[in-house]
Amino acid sequence: YHHGNVKEALLDAAQHYLENNEGEMISLRGLSKEVGVTPSAVYNHFADKSALILAVKIRLYKIFNDFYASRCTKSGDPDRELLQMCLAYFHFSREYPSQFRFLFSSSLPMEWSTDEVVEVSCRCIVRVRSLLFAIHNKYQLQCSEEEVVNATMLIWSQLHGIVTLRNSGLIGAAVSHQNWPANCALTEDTQVEKLIVDHVQIMIDGMLNSSRGRSKH
Repeated sequence: YHHGNVKEALLDAAQHYLENNEGEMISLRGLSKEVGVTPSAVYNHFADKSALILAVKIRLYKIFNDFYASRCTKSGDPDRELLQMCLAYFHFSREYPSQFRFLFSSSLPMEWSTDEVVEVSCRCIVRVRSLLFAIHNKYQLQCSEEEVVNATMLIWSQLHGIVTLRNSGLIGAAVSHQNWPANCALTEDTQVEKLIVDHVQIMIDGMLNSSRGRSKH
């Protein structure tokens, strides 16, 4: 078998497979057949399926980060930049649904968390943390590291919940069976975007009001 870069060919095939199989990762033997190499050739690059998953995750997080970079411009307004990031999170889930599911559904043991994995997977959340500090500075309010990290995690978890539930169809089903207002079913992307805009503003207002309340005491 002659190929310029066997490892890249294997990663290309693995990524193509998960894109067309609802985010499910191919077996190493299946991967060898897909690329046309022997199983031993696959094991030369990936010791086991966890190693393959790790390599694919790193590749997808790079795609994820490039997507953010193309959608989130540095405007000097941290409120606006935070909203851009949250909207980009939703748009990525719509444009790359299998990759989105794979990134957040397949877990790896902590010992696989190399410096490269941590850096590439945390780049966006680190940016959110920085923006929350910048928002406090914009309004000349004091905040602690713990408060900002907690706010960062709340924004991420609530945003992920909105996006995941909407994409699964569960929100639409709940609204339909409870006879709630049709707009709440989030059947249109514009409705989801509006909810995210409201969510981000509520989070920012709550965070700033909490800081203002502490500064008075």
